[in-house]
Amino acid sequence: MKKLITSLLIILITGSSFAQMGSLSLAFGLPQNEFRENTDATGFGGDLSFAFPFQKGTPIYLGGDINYMVYGLNSRDYDLSADIVANGQIIDQLVIPLRVTNTNSIFGTHLFMRAVAPFELIQPYVEGLIGFRYISTNTKIIDRSDDQQWADDDDSDVITRKTVLDDWIFSYGYGGGFLIKIGPSVFIDLRADFFKGQRTKYFDGDDTSSWTIEFNGDPNSYDRETVSGDNLSYETDPRESTTDLLVLKFGVAFKI
Repeated sequence: MKKLITSLLIILITGSSFAQMGSLSLAFGLPQNEFRENTDATGFGGDLSFAFPFQKGTPIYLGGDINYMVYGLNSRDYDLSADIVANGQIIDQLVIPLRVTNTNSIFGTHLFMRAVAPFELIQPYVEGLIGFRYISTNTKIIDRSDDQQWADDDDSDVITRKTVLDDWIFSYGYGGGFLIKIGPSVFIDLRADFFKGQRTKYFDGDDTSSWTIEFNGDPNSYDRETVSGDNLSYETDPRESTTDLLVLKFGVAFKI
């Protein structure tokens, strides 16, 4: 799997060095079929693609596409406390102000073949895509104290990060769009791609919003190692389904 992913990225980078067409777009991901039955989350993010002619003078392009979308994000503040005990007596109370942020995201990288109608002002196109998507849920615990005494790094307020669940998914599909000319080599790019995705497990924003954090161990021996991603209490089981996805893209394309 890693070799295939590496090969995909090498082809994408190599192709981009000879790129004749590039686009940068906003992207919206809409779950489809069984995926839609399991979650109503909508992804939002960005998309970048490069393409070059299959042969000079032909309207067939080969290219690569990468995109990243967040389909669930939530954050909660906690003020965790513990009694400090000496000789059986409570002598003080320690308060640790934290923020827990959960992010569900999808990263995709695909190769595509695209056929573009060589018209002047509006150029419709169709394309086929094949590649991978990486779906993940990540948790970040942030120190909210004024002096950030619990953070791992003096330059960062992050105490710890944890990837709760992740998977690489084989993905393929088809799509199309329109290039609308607004300048000598500048176009509005309106595109829709439908992807078939493998079955996998995942969380969405409704799941992660109910997660809490607790401490394990001796409450009188707090240090920077006390708070970790292992202290999270996951009160939900992951969902499981195929991961078909409709991605709508709105952006700007350039022909060089």
